[in-house]
Amino acid sequence: MSTESGPSQLSVDNILNDVYARRKTPKSQTKVDILDIDELREYQGRKRTEFESYLKRNRLDMGQWLRYAAFEQEQHDMRRARSVFERALLVNATYVPLWIHYIDAELKSRYVNHARNLLDRAITTIPRVDKLWYKYLFLEESLENWEIVRSLYNKWCSLEPERGVWVSYVEFEMRQQNWNNVRGVYEKFVLVYPEAQTWLKWVDFESTYGSIESVRNLYSLAVDSLISYDQVMDNQAEYEEGIIELVVRFAEWETTQQEYNRAKEIFHIALQKWPHSQKLIHSQSAFERNFGNSSDIERSIINKRRISYENDLKEEKQNIYKWMQYLDLIIQYYPTDTIDVFEMAVNTALPKQRITKDIQWERYIYLWIRYVTHVELESNKTDLCDTLYKRCLNDIIPHQKFTFSIIWITYSEFAIRQDDITKARKILGRAIGLCPTDDIFRYYIQLETRLREFDRVRKIYEKYLQYAPDNINTWEEFAQLENNLGDEERARSVYEIALNIDTSTIPETTQLDIIRNFIEFEVESQEYDNARNLYEAFLKKGNFSPNIWIAYATFECSAPTTEQIQELYNKNEHSNDDDDSSNEDVDFTPTELNFNRARKIYERGLKYFKEIEDNKSRYLLMEAYGEFEKVYGNDESRASLDSRKSRRVIQNRNEGGVQKEYVDYVFPEDSIPPQKANVSRMLALAQKWKKGESQ
Repeated sequence: MSTESGPSQLSVDNILNDVYARRKTPKSQTKVDILDIDELREYQGRKRTEFESYLKRNRLDMGQWLRYAAFEQEQHDMRRARSVFERALLVNATYVPLWIHYIDAELKSRYVNHARNLLDRAITTIPRVDKLWYKYLFLEESLENWEIVRSLYNKWCSLEPERGVWVSYVEFEMRQQNWNNVRGVYEKFVLVYPEAQTWLKWVDFESTYGSIESVRNLYSLAVDSLISYDQVMDNQAEYEEGIIELVVRFAEWETTQQEYNRAKEIFHIALQKWPHSQKLIHSQSAFERNFGNSSDIERSIINKRRISYENDLKEEKQNIYKWMQYLDLIIQYYPTDTIDVFEMAVNTALPKQRITKDIQWERYIYLWIRYVTHVELESNKTDLCDTLYKRCLNDIIPHQKFTFSIIWITYSEFAIRQDDITKARKILGRAIGLCPTDDIFRYYIQLETRLREFDRVRKIYEKYLQYAPDNINTWEEFAQLENNLGDEERARSVYEIALNIDTSTIPETTQLDIIRNFIEFEVESQEYDNARNLYEAFLKKGNFSPNIWIAYATFECSAPTTEQIQELYNKNEHSNDDDDSSNEDVDFTPTELNFNRARKIYERGLKYFKEIEDNKSRYLLMEAYGEFEKVYGNDESRASLDSRKSRRVIQNRNEGGVQKEYVDYVFPEDSIPPQKANVSRMLALAQKWKKGESQ
């Protein structure tokens, strides 16, 4: 491919050359040489007519006015130039370049008084234009009119101008070496701009030209004045930083004067005012490292730890563990700030989600508990403590979603410590009505029990059982309470209600535990017939479990019958008649009658399991029966039972086409064929009966 351009292709160079070739060159102005006075006057008249004509059409064009005045200056006609300037000022007296050109024109013509008068008019007409003031001051100072310069500065400063004006005034007085006047200027300066920057400038001056005492007094005055303005300043954060900078400079200056105790006290007071200032803490640490003792260094380290915790908590506001560590530090070393830090912690660390009870909520509630505990026990502010409890329960915890029993309980304990039992009951009653929990019920029951208010305890148990009917421990405790109070009928009624309530929501194991406890109660009450009836119900409810048969048999072995109980009572009454001092019950000793009743239970169980072909349960019951006979049986009964014991065999069965081995039990009595009836004996008995009928 050729790199050369074709003849019809345009390049950038061709275009630029064509543009420059066609550019129109401006016509040069004809130079007019004025040869005599008439030509000059004609020229002046023509130019003035042009200016006037243009200004008639557009009198607001200040540039044209300035060109008109400049023309008159070129003609050395200052009178006409003044006239043009004055006419322009009537049009727009606030146009600063007009004043500047007017003043410069007077100065070039060496009309100093005219320029001074113009400057005076200018600063009066537009007093907020710094350029006019500076021009006026430069003029007078160049003429060495020091008093006029000073009066101008005073007049200008009365308008409260920007900081640069005050600095300029100070520099002027310093050039004049009027140190008292410099102090006077600074006194007004700090009133107009009450900021640390202003005071530091004054301090720098005093450090050079003043005495040690004057510098110290000035630092003290600066700090006191700035703190008094602290609440009314707009940007308080920046303002406080300036005050802290001043305080640090004050302490450092005292250090240079070897006044270490003064410097230490300054840091101490400042940290009480601004305990979170990192600059102040770092400065104090540096001071303590150089001039402090071990306790001062330790305090400095503690301040650093506090700042570190605060910085971490700004990033991790929900970190309860970090808040707890921070509170440990505050309580130990800054006890006056404890309440404020606790308040900040509970407000900042409040979990955002209010739907589920999670670990964050639990930690947060323990933070509240620590707060109220500290207020009550350490600060002794019971009114505040009560307010905090109400705030936590009313505004913080969403009881419709979840609650915390511990906060209700601690609140009620607080009321008890204040000797207000009624209030404690109201708190717990509200908790039960609003958000009942097991812990609240149990604590309320324990409280009323200690107060011996058993009627209240019964009502609380009733509500508790309505709330949690499947809690076996509650039924047992209620019945045990009635039993301890000597009311067996109430205790029995509690057990009966527990057995007759809707069992659809109660687990089967719980129902069995209720029956088992009921049986124990009846045995302790020596109502053995009731216990036997309960064992029958226990068997049905427990699906005739071998363990229940064993327990039933063990009960019959040790429980007296009705006749035996009557004999024991009669024997006891007879022994009491013979010996009035004997009031002890006669111990019951099981007899063969009780052993036989136990054997019947075993036999019933074995028969039941044989009928349903549950060989494993039958085997277990047979083993327990054997243990019973070892203890209470004789040789004949043991031998009879041994002949009936099973043996273990391994058998196979088909499960889904797969042969699997399992353990089975074979009982000898199952293999004995049933005995045939003796027909001859039956016939003989029949004949005997018939003979008796005929006689």
